[in-house]
Amino acid sequence: MIISANRVRRKAERGDVLMEATATCLLLFGLLFLLIDVSLALFAKATLQEAVQEGVRYAVTEQLGSGQSYLNDSIVQVVQQHAAGLLNGSNGACKIAINYLNPVTGLASAGSGGDVVEVSVVGYNYTPVGILKSAGPIAITASSSDVLEPCPLGGCPPAANPKPPTCP
Repeated sequence: MIISANRVRRKAERGDVLMEATATCLLLFGLLFLLIDVSLALFAKATLQEAVQEGVRYAVTEQLGSGQSYLNDSIVQVVQQHAAGLLNGSNGACKIAINYLNPVTGLASAGSGGDVVEVSVVGYNYTPVGILKSAGPIAITASSSDVLEPCPLGGCPPAANPKPPTCP
């Protein structure tokens, strides 16, 4: 009689161990995926911030990129190059905003020497891959600004493209 009672108890304990191991694994995997989602969102934010800072560094020199005729197009090209693939193509270019401001009045200007240039990424959405997926996309923005250097001897390049690319 004692032997059969011990066997029944061991079988019940095996089931308990299996349930506890399953619950522990679910909790650990949930935390792991949460950590991955938060890490990827922070990586996207840091990458976009670095990209707009590089765009501003390029803008203050008022140089044109290879094959470019307008300063804004050159800035967009630099930001896309430094965005680690997060802003590729025309859809990514549409998320990059470039503004020129008069430092005295704060009003919009044409983008000549001494003006403030602001480069920002607006409308980038990071879609979580793990446990945060049910929360929906996370909106990430980044911006940076600086003062443009005086125009080179040849004059300032035109800032805005009169026929900007169409955004979807």
